[in-house]
Amino acid sequence: MNQESRVEVVDGNGWRKEFPLRIGIMHIGSDVRNDIVLEPWRGTGVAPRHLQLIAVPGAEGRYRAVNLGDADIELGERGGAVISPRCMYEIGDGENLKLGTFTLVFRFGGAGLETGALPAAHAVTRTRAEPRAAISGEDQVSEVLGLGLSLPSSVVEPDRPLEGIVTVCNKGNQPGVQFKLEVEGLEPDCYEIGPGPILFPHVEKGVFLRIDHPRGPKPPAGRHLFRIQATAPEAYPGESAIISQEIEFRPYYEHVLRLMAVE
Repeated sequence: MNQESRVEVVDGNGWRKEFPLRIGIMHIGSDVRNDIVLEPWRGTGVAPRHLQLIAVPGAEGRYRAVNLGDADIELGERGGAVISPRCMYEIGDGENLKLGTFTLVFRFGGAGLETGALPAAHAVTRTRAEPRAAISGEDQVSEVLGLGLSLPSSVVEPDRPLEGIVTVCNKGNQPGVQFKLEVEGLEPDCYEIGPGPILFPHVEKGVFLRIDHPRGPKPPAGRHLFRIQATAPEAYPGESAIISQEIEFRPYYEHVLRLMAVE
């Protein structure tokens, strides 16, 4: 019988508690709105929303970690290896992560997600620029540049940003390739994307993407198509990979109450 996947949290004084990993997207941090809350009175060095866990498509019970903070997250047993800010790392069974003064120990038993949650293979909306039908004629495939997108949903709420991963791959043979990532179709103040990585042949890396609700009239509520373009002009001139995704901005209502004195 498969054992449930879980993470054990240990603070600096030896207090420990286990939390089950049952849903496709989880957040860990000091803010009380996280799925797993690391209370400030138990330890320091934890951002309000510090770590995002995303179920690995096709690997039941396994997760990738995304560093949402501004400082490196140390891999406890990897001799100085870190997860840099806005970068992704696939966690191994039994591996430790250091969040401030807390240690997180992951155990992946392969148990399914809780009833009503999406299975791991569908826990994120994943689109990849591989040979297939293009979305609205926007996608573009490259022999040497790989590009993918993972989002937990296609809806952006006014009070909660949409956070996901752009996966970039050097499919060619050029070493030390500097990638450039550009976003089209979204207002500049509506998104944040990490810098393009430097990759060696056949190496893949995840880049953080955050889409914020404008909480205003522009862009208007409703569905919008945006696209991400990856290029590497120095190593692969003239080559580009493009991936497109439709998202929906939910309506945002703002009311003003004015009190007027009547004589």
